Amino acid sequence: MRVREFLSSFSYVKARIRDWEEEIVGIAQNSKDVRPGYAFFALVGSSCDGHAFLREAVGRGARLLVGEREEPFLTLGEDISWVCVEQSRKALALASHAFFGFPSQRMHVVGVTGTNGKTTTCFLIQSILEKGGMPCGLLTTARNIVGPFEWEPPNTTMESLFLAQSLRKMETLGIRHAVLEVSSHGLALGRVEGILFDAAVFTNIVPEHLEFHRTFEHYWQSKKRLAEMVEENLSKPFPRVVVANGEDEHILAIVRPLGVPFLRFGFLKGLEIQAVRVQWDHASSTFQALTPWGHFEVFLPLPGKHNVYNALGALAVGLAFGVCQEAVQEGLRHPRRVPGRWEVIEAPQGFRVIVDFAHNWHGLEHALRTAKALKPRRLITVFGCGGERDRSKRPQMGRVVAALSDICIVTTDNPRGEDPLQTAQDAVQGIEEIAREKPVEWFVVLDRVEAIRLALSLAREGDVVFLAGKGPERFQVYATRSIPHNDYEVTWRLLFSEGGRDAVHP
Repeated sequence: MRVREFLSSFSYVKARIRDWEEEIVGIAQNSKDVRPGYAFFALVGSSCDGHAFLREAVGRGARLLVGEREEPFLTLGEDISWVCVEQSRKALALASHAFFGFPSQRMHVVGVTGTNGKTTTCFLIQSILEKGGMPCGLLTTARNIVGPFEWEPPNTTMESLFLAQSLRKMETLGIRHAVLEVSSHGLALGRVEGILFDAAVFTNIVPEHLEFHRTFEHYWQSKKRLAEMVEENLSKPFPRVVVANGEDEHILAIVRPLGVPFLRFGFLKGLEIQAVRVQWDHASSTFQALTPWGHFEVFLPLPGKHNVYNALGALAVGLAFGVCQEAVQEGLRHPRRVPGRWEVIEAPQGFRVIVDFAHNWHGLEHALRTAKALKPRRLITVFGCGGERDRSKRPQMGRVVAALSDICIVTTDNPRGEDPLQTAQDAVQGIEEIAREKPVEWFVVLDRVEAIRLALSLAREGDVVFLAGKGPERFQVYATRSIPHNDYEVTWRLLFSEGGRDAVHP
């Protein structure tokens, strides 16, 4: 792609171009990935400024530099081509999709957003579409699947260059459907700009990530952007639809003004997609789905009311895309395993361990209510609060865990650069409030492995040990290092490898 064509894909404030006809042969956002003939985008993050690596990018052969400030470019010499833009990430997104031939123009693309349930809903949609004969790619924070290729993402926030490359790979493999997990960060920072979404699913919206958004209004507006992108998608022949949790007023405020058809789902009478006769046990749920396409029974190998919501959102997409009822049922009955979501370990001592990603008060409440409904003898919960994240939610997390658990063990969950003791003390504030109202036994154990060991040592036959927050994650993140850690693997080792019963019951 020539420089002239490349720059036509995004707007810019100022440019100095040596040769408009030179070829751009690749794109990089990390200076170490630059090769001769590449365009390098200097992204500005919370802890790193890409403008500091312009000289390295030039040394590696960058043909064009893109950034948000002119001053660093002026130090590089007259023969360097550069462009100044208002938002590097948005420019990167638009340029990436142009460079890879706008693959989303020829695909059915579904975006799933919300505070909780995004990943599970994505997995269920993919399963339904594939059972309906529609090969489908999957891009989520837990797992990426493109045809025969499957891998864990290196981090939780997918950049636009990766998204464009992945969509292009799907198209090359003949995959014409894609499901993307879309975070509020991705929407606010323009990471998904350039993707033509045909459908959007809104699972729920409660205050979250306020350390980034600062206000709930900004968080809500960021989520709203996904619905706007569906509405703005006028160039494709595919039908458009927005699928919304009909019991969430914040979501209804987004979808009501839309000029796009929408389907509301939930448990309330009168919604287009409704669940009735809902039942669940520790491993599965059943319900009857009432839809404009007919009524049918659903079996889901995931327990709890929150997963029924996820299934309703997924089946609404499938039905709107023309998947038959039987394929929808089959897709929900046999989805791929969702990593780190309600993974159960049956301990030889007669208690049950559940590993789940629930990491905010809203997710914890849903998950713990589901566990509580199974009527365990006692519920023992291990949880932590993320470092350098919204402090205001930590006492609420403590209140929720204490209200629903018999024993609370506060530990670490990616402390990053914050003192782990501070995050624990914030959560303890909420626990202490509940402890004034009802008996609660609680501990603070900052070493997460030792916290899990303590929980297992306290558990007896008939108990449930709930390990919350890290789910599929494989590392504990500190300021200057990351150490290997996975709750499921740690639990398995403590129960079955390190002396079994003696390891957890000294």
